[in-house]
Amino acid sequence: MRRTLLVIHPGALGDVLLSLPALRGLRGQNPNHEIGIVTGGEVGTLLRACGEVETIFALESDALASLFSEAESVSPPLHDWLARCDLAVCWLADPGHRLYSVLQGLGVPQIIQRSPLSSACEAVHQIDRVMETVQGVVPTGNYGWRLLVPDQAVVAGKARLAELGILEDRPVVAIHPGSGSRHKCCAPALLARVVAWVQANEACPLVLGGPADDALVASLCEACEKPPPVLQQVELLSVAGVLAHADFFIGHDSGLTHLAAALHLPTVALFGPTDARRWAPRGSHVTILTGEDCRCQGWEAVRACLTRPCLQVPVERLIQAYEWRFPRQETVLCGLQDKTTGCLVRLKQLC
Repeated sequence: MRRTLLVIHPGALGDVLLSLPALRGLRGQNPNHEIGIVTGGEVGTLLRACGEVETIFALESDALASLFSEAESVSPPLHDWLARCDLAVCWLADPGHRLYSVLQGLGVPQIIQRSPLSSACEAVHQIDRVMETVQGVVPTGNYGWRLLVPDQAVVAGKARLAELGILEDRPVVAIHPGSGSRHKCCAPALLARVVAWVQANEACPLVLGGPADDALVASLCEACEKPPPVLQQVELLSVAGVLAHADFFIGHDSGLTHLAAALHLPTVALFGPTDARRWAPRGSHVTILTGEDCRCQGWEAVRACLTRPCLQVPVERLIQAYEWRFPRQETVLCGLQDKTTGCLVRLKQLC
């Protein structure tokens, strides 16, 4: 049987996708090994379907908890995997070295245990911090290629768009109004203005909602004069299949924004209280937009902030980002009133 390599990453979708370059580097250095990952079930299913790993040990099955307990508590499938494992990479803290001891006791000869959240990491961006944890076994290189969605999910995504009344005759602009925290999200009224512009300019908006985004999706749709199609409460792989047909994506510091960027979809990422230098997706296809510099000192202050000037991005900048990606042959008149200048904005041809 093939030898194995185990990666442990209990983070959310965005954090796991930021570790993809390091994961790919590990695969490149161990081409004959099977790669297994301990992570959330939906995230793992996405990675396996896209060919990034072979096996998932879902957090929901207590795979990680058992590794912090006793060797006897480890499930037979994971126990068998570790019996053939030559390297375990653990991207999390290990107080008391309990995890390290259990893995060592199960016969894993090489263990890298280091959290990319640790203050000991010297790099700034999270991708570089994760790469720093494995610098002894992964050479420097470009590992940022596009995440490949399987054909079956792409076909299903096209069918799902058709069910929503979205056909291939117009560009699709996917908009995600949520994130892991509502404090990282701009006012739905801003995105409603973008929806109105998209509808008026021969494109089709599609609002995406994650597991905790019901309220923000509802607020956005209520703010729209013509409510857009909505896709929410569907599994992550299905969302990836839909995004494979999108032409543009707008979102916050969220897992879906990182997914869109990983698919190399032209992406606008709205950042406010979180540091884009640390957490933003990378790539020439990504545009980072912010409002004023965030002055909040810590998340208690962020939660108490009502005006969120750091997320007050002029709608014209969002539209210009779209026009830059999809230049037109004529000037577009946008009847949107800028809240700060009180005037109508005429977008100039950018090509």
